[in-house]
Amino acid sequence: MPNLILLLILATIAVIVIGVGYPIVKYLEYLIGQQPQNAGDDGEETYAGTGVGAGDYKPRASIMTPTEIKYYEDLCDALDRAGLEVSVWPQVNVSAIIEAKSENSKEKARAFNRICRKSVDYVIANKETQETLVCIELDDYTHSWNSRQERDDFINTAFDDVGIPLFRIKVERHYDFYEIVSTVKHILK
Repeated sequence: MPNLILLLILATIAVIVIGVGYPIVKYLEYLIGQQPQNAGDDGEETYAGTGVGAGDYKPRASIMTPTEIKYYEDLCDALDRAGLEVSVWPQVNVSAIIEAKSENSKEKARAFNRICRKSVDYVIANKETQETLVCIELDDYTHSWNSRQERDDFINTAFDDVGIPLFRIKVERHYDFYEIVSTVKHILK
């Protein structure tokens, strides 16, 4: 009988660890490299007992890296010189571009969860309707990692399935925008 009780206790602990482990791991990853903080000591409200308060944040210097900013500027310039009536949006969440097509709420939620934390570097949209025409991903060294390749394969397949062109551009010193400009011109005709 004592062995059965011990087994039940261990099983309960395992269920608790598995059920809450993922959010805890994500929170700990966030805290790595952060200075220890005594949130809540200054009387600020904290969020759901996490110890994280409204005063624990600061603005990022930019929504893009210097490499992404340079590419963005050159891309906008190339599209403008070509006389294309388009908008270029950086750092767009994939769920703003594509959506789950299932009518089943569980399947729809599962599909949404696979895209909701992913983004693409640039979206070129029709200036009048804001319909997505082309998406662009700048691939740096991190895209050679196995976990990143799995993510990239999933994104490639999703965009192929919905018929939105997705360009993968290797990070370089200089870029030839002719292919992108010509594709956007073709789509706009």
